[in-house]
Amino acid sequence: ATNAAAQNLDDAERDKLRLKVLDRLIEEELVKDRVKELRLKVSDEDVEAAINDVQQQNKLTRKQLESALQQQGMDFETYRENLRKQILRYKLIGLEVKSKSEVTNAELREYYREHEDEFLEPPYMNLSRLTFPIPKGAGKEKIEEITGLAVEAQQRLEQGESINELLVSYATANVDGGDMGNFQPGELSERFDRAVRDLETGQVSEVVEMPNALFIFKMVERSGGRAKPFDSVSDSIEQTVQQQKQEQAFKEWNKGLRESAYIDIRI
Repeated sequence: ATNAAAQNLDDAERDKLRLKVLDRLIEEELVKDRVKELRLKVSDEDVEAAINDVQQQNKLTRKQLESALQQQGMDFETYRENLRKQILRYKLIGLEVKSKSEVTNAELREYYREHEDEFLEPPYMNLSRLTFPIPKGAGKEKIEEITGLAVEAQQRLEQGESINELLVSYATANVDGGDMGNFQPGELSERFDRAVRDLETGQVSEVVEMPNALFIFKMVERSGGRAKPFDSVSDSIEQTVQQQKQEQAFKEWNKGLRESAYIDIRI
């Protein structure tokens, strides 16, 4: 029974593949007929320009391209003719569907509204810090002294004093610090990330104890991932919407082309 089921599956897959190949051949013939009807041409210069584009995009010399084609079992003249057919097809599709794939500003804004989550800026945290170094070999009493200074500085930060003011106040303790720049959640070490992950803009972390230093962080600014402005993404939206409309217009054109042709299929 298992062998019979496998055989049936293989037969079904073969039929599916056969129909797919046949469908492609039919489309090629219909496109060829339409190209003749419209008298579309592709010059040798057009083909040569396309080959040059392929070489530039792949950083290949002509000899390297020919060698790559040979490895795939294709000679250069066959490749040229395949390119010519592709260019003809693109020209035909451009003529047939271009008028049906123009995009209006209203369509762009509608797509933006419906897909706003696709245009969110990544969330980030802008942080500043104070670092109280612990000298190598410091005893318990010295560590307690430095910890007391760090706790005091943390409270002063919460009360509104700036990082720069505190750097001056604690200069004798060799305090370091300042702006750290922007980070996305998860980019900091796990210990630091836990200290700042729940901070809102303007809030200050608890004192973070590390083996060689004590750290205090301030959330200068936090972005929750706002949507990018429409004007900054309208070009990419236009490309997406236009491609969707072109694909739909091509399907409709292809369907109409088939309906207008008599196709006798025998398998």
